[in-house]
Amino acid sequence: MINAAARMEVGRAGKFLSPESTQPKISLWPLSLLRVLQYDSPLIGRSRGVLVAFMPISAGTKKILSAVAVGVAVYILVMGIRMTRWFEVVELKAFDHLVRRYADPAKADSNLVLLAIDESSLEAFGRWPWPRDRYGYVVRYLKRAGAKAVVFDVMFFEPDDNAEEFDQSFADDVKVAGNVFLPMLFQSEAVSVPAELQAHATLKAERVETGQAQVERHAGVKLPIPVLAQQARGLGVINLSADADGPTRRLPLLGQVNGNLVPHLSVAVARYVLGDGELAMRDGRMRIGSSSVPLDADGNLLIEWHGSLEQTYHARRYSIGRVLQAFAEQEKGQRPDLDASLFKDKIVFIAGTAAGLYDLRVTPFSSATPGVLIHMAALDNLLHGQGLQAAPAWFSLSILLLLCLASAGAFMLFPSYPVKFGVTIGLALAYYGLVAHAFAGHERWLDLVFPEVALVLTFGTAATVEYVTEGKQRRLMRAAFDKYMSSDVVEEIMRNPAAIKLGGEKKEISILFSDIAGFTTISEKMSPEDLVALLNRYLSAMTTIIKTTHRGNVNKYLGDGIMALFGAPLNDPKHASLACFAALDCQVELARLRQVWKQEGLPEIGARIGINSGPCIVGNMGSEERMEYTVTGDSVNLASRLEGASKYYDTLILIGQRTAELAKNDVEVREIDLLRVKGKKEPVVVFELLARKGQVDEKKRRVINVYLEGLAAYKDRTFSIACAKFSEAVTLDPSDGPSRVYLERSTTYCDMPPSADWDGVYEMTSK
Repeated sequence: MINAAARMEVGRAGKFLSPESTQPKISLWPLSLLRVLQYDSPLIGRSRGVLVAFMPISAGTKKILSAVAVGVAVYILVMGIRMTRWFEVVELKAFDHLVRRYADPAKADSNLVLLAIDESSLEAFGRWPWPRDRYGYVVRYLKRAGAKAVVFDVMFFEPDDNAEEFDQSFADDVKVAGNVFLPMLFQSEAVSVPAELQAHATLKAERVETGQAQVERHAGVKLPIPVLAQQARGLGVINLSADADGPTRRLPLLGQVNGNLVPHLSVAVARYVLGDGELAMRDGRMRIGSSSVPLDADGNLLIEWHGSLEQTYHARRYSIGRVLQAFAEQEKGQRPDLDASLFKDKIVFIAGTAAGLYDLRVTPFSSATPGVLIHMAALDNLLHGQGLQAAPAWFSLSILLLLCLASAGAFMLFPSYPVKFGVTIGLALAYYGLVAHAFAGHERWLDLVFPEVALVLTFGTAATVEYVTEGKQRRLMRAAFDKYMSSDVVEEIMRNPAAIKLGGEKKEISILFSDIAGFTTISEKMSPEDLVALLNRYLSAMTTIIKTTHRGNVNKYLGDGIMALFGAPLNDPKHASLACFAALDCQVELARLRQVWKQEGLPEIGARIGINSGPCIVGNMGSEERMEYTVTGDSVNLASRLEGASKYYDTLILIGQRTAELAKNDVEVREIDLLRVKGKKEPVVVFELLARKGQVDEKKRRVINVYLEGLAAYKDRTFSIACAKFSEAVTLDPSDGPSRVYLERSTTYCDMPPSADWDGVYEMTSK
């Protein structure tokens, strides 16, 4: 309902349109506090000059539809951006983050060993390139050590510049070893491969799918010099393909040259190590013997990295110079400084790592990574059936849509902005956790950037939509109705109007009545204008404390009195404590104001307060022409009587028993009396509200302890003891009203004891 004042406030803001207006009507959310105007709809009726619109769609349904519309719109937008590949590089950088964060060096194959042609080797054995007989010495040493395979990531495409016999010496050692693999290169020009080298350069694969660009075609392949190629155990290409942003993350395992399949170096080595088993590529996977790895849509291996070169192979990385020195010591019959058993049953890669050899590549770990790490990681994946696999497109799109809808729904359906932010951040963190779990635990790569960007866009879009469609309306309502109740209550009502029922409902609340003491006398001494000004200052100060500080609803002003509700219209489990806090703070503020008014020459106003908690009927009451949101019930009457009883006991705040029970953990009270107020048959225990929990000073505490001893004696009919105790309490604090009241009663009962059926109830005969 809207009373006259409310209509005036809203009318000032230009919110109500006359019944004759043909302009669109502004919608106010359904509130039991308001007579609601709705948007225009096809079904419109008029009642007593008030426009009423019947809407077929509920507010909740509209919010759901808005959330779906926002979620789908953002989904389509993000999909459009995704199709342009604007974010492809960012997504790849997110992939690199996952690689660095979750790479586990402990998973790397311990049988992979690196012989590095490093700076110390070049310093010890001269400038590059070396005479090739030195490589033969290394192969011979590793053969004696029992190495399983020797893999060169060093190109031998031209004869040795030093001497032709060095090539032959190297080739002889390669032949004797029988486990040496040499690199090849794809090239853009066709090259004739001698028939005797065809078996080394190509391989036979069963059930290889060549459709959909799974096996890339090349014009030719460049082989090592024939004398070396003929003696090698196998050959493999070492071409690397970089992604759009530069790093190498995937590897083409096979290529085609003149219809023949050419393996990558890691594939050639893997077949040998796995026993030259059957090789097949189909259904998005490559199988070598018993091992199988996933492939991407282009037939490439998306490498599952176990760490950088330093992280993964630091303990299994040796300088080739040490091997050459150890070989020389063996030839002299000396005990080598390097233990040959380190290479037993190992797959030994030989590659340059010195910066001057220019074999540095960009990887997720570094922009200057020795290229051999890529080949070692690929071989590790092939041997152990590892390899990352991008999530299917349908899964990524479904997750993206789900996140958009969830974020939009959270924003539209949850009333609290902290909850909106919290849910969106929770969704972002949960999705990151899903991505991390899939990556680290299941070798699945899920898009990270697009879904997270979609969450941000959805939140921003939903906020914009809400601001445009409802924000203006809410602000106008807030400006009008903040004047009538707690701003927190108004905010809650606007966020969740469904929590307010039309009509009355029974609920437990706390009711506060406050009244100025001796107001009639004060009003006789002041002019009407000054009296109104003083009264407004008092009411403004008390209202601010009740509404703003303690979420109370100032239901009405009763001349110089205030009636406030706590726990209505919205439920609040702390309604009793809030009412008590408000009463205490009002008395503190009033004490401060008295000092100000004294200096201004104004009367010193005092107020008494009564609070009671209990079941009441709250809601819109009145007639169709005029309604009022108010409360009724026996609990309301008792609160009013307690405010009046404060005068008799000379107390500032009296509260009912139920209020004392509900707020016992938050406030300090003392029992005052078993009281039968006017209009009630059953007596009630009333209490004086003293302070917040733990804030009663020691002097007052001593008075109360003596008072309670006197009250116990009074109830036991030992009135002489009661007189002594109450007299002591009055001596300690002459202003303690309850002690003075009981001292008078006890003195009377000492002279004239009550009847035998006396129950200690004091009956008030006035309000």
